[in-house]
Amino acid sequence: MVDCHPNSTIYFGCEIRAGYSLHIGRGSIIGDNCILDARQGIYIGENVNLSSEVHLWTESHDMNDPYFRGSPSKRGAIYVGSRAWLGAQVTVLDNVKIGEGAVVCAGAVVTKDVEPFAVVAGIPAKKIGERSRDLKYEFDGSHMLFY
Repeated sequence: MVDCHPNSTIYFGCEIRAGYSLHIGRGSIIGDNCILDARQGIYIGENVNLSSEVHLWTESHDMNDPYFRGSPSKRGAIYVGSRAWLGAQVTVLDNVKIGEGAVVCAGAVVTKDVEPFAVVAGIPAKKIGERSRDLKYEFDGSHMLFY
């Protein structure tokens, strides 16, 4: 069972793996067709916006393993700080912390921690700017159906 605050929203087509290790804070929004692989734990803060088709992967295969098994060095929890915004089609790999208020631009692949209030983009994601630290918005769980 997912630990999801009642004022959070999960849109259509979200795939959740190991829901018992997924924690979604108050007011957070999970967009259409996201994949949340919580086998090693995913912790989403308050008022976070995951846009459509965001993928969070907490485990990975070892490409050099003769049996293509998972690698202990390629697994770990993902933490997304409050008021972070992950744009459409962002991929976040294992063992990453995305800081409070950070913005990950659409299509980026995040392989390393992101500082609070940083704006990152690209493959792999690199810092391209800073976001205002004066964030006051609160998502209340209201949502709109688009179909």
